[in-house]
Amino acid sequence: MANDQARREEKAEELASAAEVVIDPRLAEIWQLLWGLVPEGEDAPVPLSADAFGGLLRLAYFQGYADACAEEVPGALFAELGVRGGPVSPR
Repeated sequence: MANDQARREEKAEELASAAEVVIDPRLAEIWQLLWGLVPEGEDAPVPLSADAFGGLLRLAYFQGYADACAEEVPGALFAELGVRGGPVSPR
């Protein structure tokens, strides 16, 4: 049982690493918005309010939706990450 847990954790870490490499560049504009909140001469961004953080999450979701709609092959991101996606509807 401990081996199963270790395998699941390893798989989750692999997926998180793959997602970071594939998804973060797609969110570059959102990262720029976030890091644009760093005051000059400071190392850390201004703390975000819950509303601002929620807005960034909605932007990230919207960016993902837009990317999915623009995929030449539906489900390509799922395949690239090695994740089983839901059924793909024909366009």
